[in-house]
Amino acid sequence: MPPERPMLESLRPFTWIIAAFAAWALGLLLLAVLGLGGRVGPHPPNPALAPPIPALHLSASAQRLGAPGDYLAVADRPLFLPDRRPAPVVAVSSEQQAPFEGVLTSVLLTGELKMAIFSENNGQLSRRVRLGETIPGSAWRVAQLEPRRVVLDGPGGQRVLDLRVFDGRGGQAPTPLSAKPPEPSAPKPPAESPGHPPSLLQQGAQANAEAQRAAAEQAQIDAIRARIEARRAQLREQQEQNANVPVADQ
Repeated sequence: MPPERPMLESLRPFTWIIAAFAAWALGLLLLAVLGLGGRVGPHPPNPALAPPIPALHLSASAQRLGAPGDYLAVADRPLFLPDRRPAPVVAVSSEQQAPFEGVLTSVLLTGELKMAIFSENNGQLSRRVRLGETIPGSAWRVAQLEPRRVVLDGPGGQRVLDLRVFDGRGGQAPTPLSAKPPEPSAPKPPAESPGHPPSLLQQGAQANAEAQRAAAEQAQIDAIRARIEARRAQLREQQEQNANVPVADQ
């Protein structure tokens, strides 16, 4: 048998590494218990160690913008317009800026004509404006027409005016009706003038009326006869039933 090796020689290298790490951790724990790192703090401030702040010196510079007259070409030839020409400025008069206070009184809608009629100053002034036109004296344009309203486009956006209807105020009162209207009189047949025989049309109408009257009378007579015959048949049936009933022995 081979001789036995000592116990320390039989340990593997990995075991030695684990043992060394455990010893190091145990020593570090012992130093922490004894107060390792307990007195470590920030370094006291020392102004001499801070770098100096550089001084800032400002000097006056010349004006970069020129005189206003140097930039007149910018307005005469705008950069963002294709033709490099300024857009025309439309001056709005004070009359066009005045608000519109009219009411819609009529709307005309036909195949070729579309017009709205407005009333102003309590009916003293009437204006007729077609679809797409501007109301005179204001900046409002008739944009849309409907049977009972109109849509206007103006400085404040869109405005809708409804057709004015009678609210029962003002005007003349209607004529009062009588308590009971007179009953219409029955039409009288035209009187035959003496000496003039009736026409063929009148004769035909009279003959037709007489034929209808006779047919109605005949229908009533036939109905009465049918009811009488039915009653007689019912009585005969009852008599036959009574005759067939046996008489009880006394």
